[in-house]
Amino acid sequence: MKQTAEGKQISDKQKAAPLWEALEAYKKKGVVPFHTPGHKLRSGPFTRIAAALGSGFFALDPSDEIEDPSFDNDFELALEAAESLAAELFGAQDTVFLVNGTTGGLHYFLMPVTGTVLVPRFSHQAVYSALILSEGEGVYLPAHFDPDWLIPLPPKIQQVEKLLAENDCQAMVLTHPTYYGTVCDLARITALAKKRNVRVFVDEAHGGHFCFSPDLPPTGLECGAHGVVQSTHKTLGSFTQTSMLHSNDKAWSSKVKQSQRVLQSTSPSLVFLAVLDEVRRVLALQGGDITGQTLELAHSCATRLEQISGVELLPRHLQGDPTKIVFTLRKLGLTGIEVERILRKDYNIQVELSDYYNVLALITVGDSVDHITKLVNAVGDLAARSTHLGGSGLPRHRVQVPGLPPTTHSLREAFFQEQEQIPLAEASGRVSGSFLTPYPPGVPVIVPGEQFTQDIVEYLSWCSAIGWPIRGLMAEEKVTVLKDYNHFCRK
Repeated sequence: MKQTAEGKQISDKQKAAPLWEALEAYKKKGVVPFHTPGHKLRSGPFTRIAAALGSGFFALDPSDEIEDPSFDNDFELALEAAESLAAELFGAQDTVFLVNGTTGGLHYFLMPVTGTVLVPRFSHQAVYSALILSEGEGVYLPAHFDPDWLIPLPPKIQQVEKLLAENDCQAMVLTHPTYYGTVCDLARITALAKKRNVRVFVDEAHGGHFCFSPDLPPTGLECGAHGVVQSTHKTLGSFTQTSMLHSNDKAWSSKVKQSQRVLQSTSPSLVFLAVLDEVRRVLALQGGDITGQTLELAHSCATRLEQISGVELLPRHLQGDPTKIVFTLRKLGLTGIEVERILRKDYNIQVELSDYYNVLALITVGDSVDHITKLVNAVGDLAARSTHLGGSGLPRHRVQVPGLPPTTHSLREAFFQEQEQIPLAEASGRVSGSFLTPYPPGVPVIVPGEQFTQDIVEYLSWCSAIGWPIRGLMAEEKVTVLKDYNHFCRK
């Protein structure tokens, strides 16, 4: 055993990457493949793909159905060993590698649910789609916003306690951290839920790096959650769509694996799974150092941006995760959406997200001092040009999002009922058949099965009028509603 920089005991087994090494061993054997995939482990006519990815990528992409009496090439056994090592590293009893992102993991966690699930309204759409797949019903924690920065905030303990007391919940889902890097008192909320025998599942898509530094918030598992899903690709460097599901609940873990058998492709990419394994190996050996360097870059970036006249950074009391750099040029008359567009068009820099006020830049294990310098210089130059681009400061708005609408159907019932499209202006009183979500920040104003109120119609019309993108709003400002048969029958 050895001790990492963050004080965790790591076994010598963590030096191995069994699935990655099994793929490499199969490649070296030069097997003549009369099996899938069709590229037969060589680039063949696909010269442009080979030029971009290298011919070796093809050689590492055999079928997952191949069996071999030797452990070196039994991919199923190698995957089990790789997942076991990941569980040890991240402090879980069980780990499942995912090739359908954190979306897939949330589906696996929630598909077995048959009761009520407590869900913060700003949860990722994967949580809602999981409830469509399951027999569960959502009870929502209303979103509340920081009055100055207009970003959605994590649920308050008092909110959670009230709804847990009012509802017989089977599970709850929490987002840790939010997209903007804010965090709730996860340990206290989890303890409250456990007292009522409520399982706690955490969408930790943006928090996979938390366990590698004491200077970051505690992980969901450290706070007592029954399970978490992490987008390893978002903050830790694996390929896009690869994630990990970690569980500390043996009883539920068996249900999760049953869900995986139903929902996951029967031909998952071994390359993607093996990359998760190799990323885990590197993190086990260097995770503390790598994360420490990332935090230094983030601190440098924030400090230098703060020194630019007219640039404001998200206040420290909202900065749960310092690697999420949230800043605004609103004092200079520029919206976050304009800043994102100008950074891309004039400086060849693409940020993660922008909203009316803010821009979000992610700092991860893949960044360098050069990256930070380019961003800071670009923002400094943009601030200096702002008299030509903006003008007076932006007005300080207050968010007045309509309250949660009445519910007439469960998500699942509404999603599969017959639907039609009508003008938004005529939707009051009708039941929604889709999600309508101003993005960002991505808080649904209405979801399938909820009834349009006049407040919601007016709010969505206002969002549309000012050019705020609304996911789910169709051409000619039409919305999807459940078909109304009142003219033809009594029920």
